[in-house]
This record gives sequence, C-alpha cells and structure tokens, in this order.
Amino acid sequence: MSGSAKEIIAEKARALGFDLVGVSRAEPLEAGGERLREWQAAGMAGEMAYMNRPVELLSDPRKLQKSARSVISLGVSYYPGEHPENPGSGGRVARYAWGRDYHEVIKERLFRLRRELEEELGVKIKARAFTDAVPLLERSAAQRAGLGFFGRNSCLINGEIGSYFFIADLIVDLELEPDEPGSGTCGRCTRCMSACPTGAIKAPGVVDARLCISYLTIENRGEIPRKLRPLVGDWAFGCDVCQEVCPYNKRKAQKSRWPEFSAEAGAGEYLDLLEVLEIRDEEAFERHFAGTPLTRPGRAGLVRNCCVVAGNLRLEAAVPALIRCLTEDESPVVRAHAAWALGEIGGAAAGAALRRAAEAEGDPRCREEIRAAETSCAKKSAPRSP
Repeated sequence: MSGSAKEIIAEKARALGFDLVGVSRAEPLEAGGERLREWQAAGMAGEMAYMNRPVELLSDPRKLQKSARSVISLGVSYYPGEHPENPGSGGRVARYAWGRDYHEVIKERLFRLRRELEEELGVKIKARAFTDAVPLLERSAAQRAGLGFFGRNSCLINGEIGSYFFIADLIVDLELEPDEPGSGTCGRCTRCMSACPTGAIKAPGVVDARLCISYLTIENRGEIPRKLRPLVGDWAFGCDVCQEVCPYNKRKAQKSRWPEFSAEAGAGEYLDLLEVLEIRDEEAFERHFAGTPLTRPGRAGLVRNCCVVAGNLRLEAAVPALIRCLTEDESPVVRAHAAWALGEIGGAAAGAALRRAAEAEGDPRCREEIRAAETSCAKKSAPRSP
C-alpha cells in the first residue's frame, strides 16, 4: 500500500490523540525474542506466568493473527506531572495509574482508528487491537516501528517525549511500508541503575522483576520479601524512580493530552493509607477502585502494600488500622505484613497487639512474621542507654 496510506494512518492516529505512530512488518521479533529467552532462563520473570510463555508466541505477531501483514505501533503520553510532596500518610502511586484504566481507554480509540481507516482507505481491515493485553513483545514491536530505543532501565525512550508513554498496537492485514527502527543511546548515563532502590537493573536493559518495586507491588500476589520491604519506601503501587532520574524525561516529558490519565480522573498521586487499610472485602475494594489500574494486585495485594508503606513511614496514626488488619483480615498475606508494619512502628499498643495475635494466629507463616515483629517492636520500645 502506498506511502499516502501511511500518511492517512498518521493523520488519523494523531487526530485521535496518539503522540507517536510507526509501522513495522508483521514478522518475528528476533532480537527481542532472544533477549526474552535469556531473561526467562535467568528466572527474572518471577511469577509472571504470561511472561514465561514460549518465546515463539511472544515474539511473532502472526501467532495472534494469521493474516497479519503489518503492525501499527502507537504511543500516547500518560505523563500527568510531578508528584507533590507526600502529605505524611500517603502511599505513592506510579504516574501511569493516577487516572483511569488505560487498557479500556486506549482500546476504545484503537477501534475508532480502525473504523476511520476503513472509511478513508475504502477497504475492510482485519485487525487485532490491544494495549498491554496480549502475548506480544510490544516494546520490541514499537522499537522496530521507530517509536524509540531501549534505555538502560529497559523502558522504551523516545527522543522527543521521553519514556512516559503507553504503547498500543493494531495488527493489520495491510501491506504497509515499514518505518526505520528506533535508534538512540543513553550515552554514558547510568542514573537509573544507580537510583533503583532495590538494584533491580542488573545490566543495561536487564531488569530482574523479582527485585523491581513495580513487580513486587503489582504482579506479585504473595509476600514482599522482608529484606526488600524497607526499600519499597512510600510506593504503594508501582515505582517511577528509574524514569524520574532519566535525563530524557527531565528535559522532554510531555504532559498527557488525555484527561482520562489525570490525577482528577482516578485514584490520584497518593492513596490514603488509613482508608485503604480499612478495606475488608472485595466488593468495597471494587467500589473504591473500579475503572482504575489499582485493581490489578487485588484487595489483599494493595492492602499489603499499604501496610508496608505505613511501616516505612513509621505512621503511628495507622496503628489502630494495622491492628485490625492483623486480627480481622481474612488474608494471611495482609496479616503478615500488618505485623511487620507494627513491628517497625513500635509502641505499647503495637507490642500488646502482637503478643495477643501470636497466641491466636493459626497460620505458621504469619506466626513467624508476628514473632519477628515482636522482636523488632521490643527493640524499639527498649530504653536507650544513657
């Protein structure tokens, strides 16, 4: 199909709010597949079963649509601005999750793009539209379509808008002229590697998900390893540290034009820790966070995260809520992390609650956490030597 078809695609996509547009052939992503194979072999995918799928599936667009000829990769800035200062009892939320759930918001516009292209080009288009929801190496496809280059933090970086952007794709049965692959470099900069709180960036472009705060607070369904909890800081959902220090973002980050991704549209910059710690059932959780990305870790996962943040902030005001988590929550994961947080905060009320809970707790792993928290609490309550 002629270059004019690509011009129409770019024009329509930008009119719908997409900031970046590129095209690649629907062929196997060989370089991305090889990187994925090595990453999987090293066990760095953690418990993300969808990232442990066969490389041949994840790296070939034609596995998703047999008639595929081209992949239209699109980028849309989600950058909502800088985090304000923590109010003191807040759990920080990664910028991509301040507003509405991007899956649904972007998918709606992808379908509109397809319809408009069919009308303008006068052809019926067989297409698969998605954003971060099917087994495909979307960043690799986007890099091949010219949307950016891989930074040391493994994010795709665009020279004009940085890395705060969602990637969306239309796999189509149209023969389109491909764009040149994205190119660029981080130069000598290693700020993201130095700034990562947990040291998750093991080598340029290689992130060990098992250490990444985003993985630990979102994809991980179990406990956050005890030694990593202090490093989570005040991040209750995701983490932006490696992007915050990136010079491309400091100079180029482009405020999103989509109101759906603003803080006013969703949960916002910080979660109220005391509020989240009181959520006891799935219905209340869904009522509170429906339509936002914060439903991803589930109720127990998000409450777990807020327990950790409360402990890291030494938030004494959270002690009554944490005690209720410890004694009333049905999830052993929540109870275990509530115990840890109480041990970090310390004080007479926390100590007394931990002692009572140690006798009543039936889960062996929770009892172990409670005993460790008792020890921590006792050390904090012990009088200091003159």
